[in-house]
Amino acid sequence: MARPATDLRLRILVAARAAFVADGFDATSLRAIARGARTTIGMIYYYFPTKDALWDAVIDAVYQPFVVELGAILARPAPVRARLGAIAGYVAGLAEAERAVVRMALRDALQSAERRQRLFARFAQGHIPMLFATIAAAQQGGELVEAPTAMVMFMAGVAVIGAQLVLGDLPLPGVPAGPERLDAALALLFDGIGRRG
Repeated sequence: MARPATDLRLRILVAARAAFVADGFDATSLRAIARGARTTIGMIYYYFPTKDALWDAVIDAVYQPFVVELGAILARPAPVRARLGAIAGYVAGLAEAERAVVRMALRDALQSAERRQRLFARFAQGHIPMLFATIAAAQQGGELVEAPTAMVMFMAGVAVIGAQLVLGDLPLPGVPAGPERLDAALALLFDGIGRRG
């Protein structure tokens, strides 16, 4: 049977996002989400067969546009350093609501091995292969020396982008803020860990 054309699915997602961000997966009840969406638990199950499926959908609402944008940035004909800078700049421009979902996903994944596995399986099909391929191409093209393994470079890139996402412009003693923080992180990645031969 076709689902009715209403905004109910979106209302459920918005209410679930607010509840999961505020209280976490385990402390959030479907009753609270239904109340926030002005609907019933039965209608939640109509759109989302489980609470886990709803949590996944909340994450995908932020993650899927990120993967699309990441792919577009990485496909540009530019040095990898510039592309990583563009990714970090994109991440820096995420709305606070999107950042809150990222923090919620990481928090909830740390509390459950099963959620963590689902989250990382999603990453393994999304941004991780794109970043690995970019690092490998940069090494083959001579932009990065081959001494650091692709895994080291990947983790360093994740650290640069992740720090921008999680910390944003949080004041840190002795660490520059704003674009200078991003420039310093990329300089460390490329001129420190990834120094040219």
